[in-house]
Amino acid sequence: MRRTPGRQTMVQWTRSARVRKNAIVVIVFLAFYNSAYYWLSRCGYAKADLYGFSGFYYFMPQNTDGWWRRNYACVLFFYPANTIDRMIGWGRAPASPPLWGLSR
Repeated sequence: MRRTPGRQTMVQWTRSARVRKNAIVVIVFLAFYNSAYYWLSRCGYAKADLYGFSGFYYFMPQNTDGWWRRNYACVLFFYPANTIDRMIGWGRAPASPPLWGLSR
């Protein structure tokens, strides 16, 4: 039995469908990642400008462990996007942790 050109075997069709599915998953993930980074960072920039900070926080500072974990989880998770944003010239670096008891 000869194969005609342009006719795919089941293995080839399955492989190409899997590649397409994986590409769609990656594209959707990158869209959510970039959207979340853009929204959180630009809200942080607005708050930083309001209070005169040179850096920004993903969430407004609170003297709790939960805030520290959430904010710095975002710093680590969005590090690649933030680095690209700063290389382009549009971004800022995340701020250092506040020194809570220093004003006493």
